[in-house]
Amino acid sequence: MAGLPITSSVIVSKALDLEPDGVAATWHSLCSLCGLEIKPGDLCAPFKVGAGFTDDLSLAARGSGHICGYCSPLLTESGLRRSWRGAFGLDDAKPFRKWVEITNALMNPPKPPFVMVYATASNQHMGWRAPVNYSKDVFRVRVGLRDLLIRRQVVIDAVRACRVLGTAPGMDLTGLTNKETLPHPFARLSSDLKDIDHGRLSGRLRSKQFIEARGDAEVAALNFIKCLSLGETWALRFVLTPNAGKSSTATAE
Repeated sequence: MAGLPITSSVIVSKALDLEPDGVAATWHSLCSLCGLEIKPGDLCAPFKVGAGFTDDLSLAARGSGHICGYCSPLLTESGLRRSWRGAFGLDDAKPFRKWVEITNALMNPPKPPFVMVYATASNQHMGWRAPVNYSKDVFRVRVGLRDLLIRRQVVIDAVRACRVLGTAPGMDLTGLTNKETLPHPFARLSSDLKDIDHGRLSGRLRSKQFIEARGDAEVAALNFIKCLSLGETWALRFVLTPNAGKSSTATAE
C-alpha cells in the first residue's frame, strides 16, 4: 500500500504553525491516522490510543502501529482545540466559527490544497481525517462524522432560488428564524445537522395545490432546490444569513 504525499494533517499542522513531533523513523511505514508515507528519517511516534478512542473506522492504515510527526501535535489537548473548526491551507488558517466567517470561507476557500472542518462535539478528532481539496469550486467539508460535498456555484445559485421561493405569493416564511436571515423555503436548516428536519421544505411547498399555482420561475427554483446535496443545504444555513456576526446569533454552536 502506497502512502499519501500530502494529507489533511500536513495541511492543518502547517496552517497552525505546529512543528512535527516524534523520533526519526528507522524504516518505511504509513501513518495509521492520515495515511502519510513515513520514510526513514521522518519524525514519527507509536500509535497509542485509550479505550475511549472510537474513530477506528477513520484510520487510514489500520495496523501500521505508527503515526506521522504531523498527526502527533493534533492529538494533544491544544491541537484538538485549535483544529476542531477551521478552513486550513498550507500557508494560513481562515476562521470558521462565527457564521459570517463560515460564509466567507465557503465562498472564498483557501488556496488549494486545503481542508475545511467543523466539529459538532467537543474533543472531536477533525484534523487528521478530513478530505483534502484541490478545487475551490467543488470541495468537501468535514462536518462532525460526515464529509459533505459543496459545489460553490450551486450554493450561489441556490441563494437566488431561495429568494424566488421565499418571496412567492402565499409563502408563510416558516423557515425564517430571525430578521438577519434571507427569505428561503426551508422549514429548518441546522448548523450541526442534528435536527432531523434539516433541509425539509416549508409545508406549503409540499402542497400539490400550492405548487400547481406557481409560475415557471418558481417551479424551476423549486426543482433546483430539490437537487441540492446535503452539504449545500448545510452551507445555506450560513450563506443565507449574511449579517450574522452583528448579534448573539453570530456563532454557530
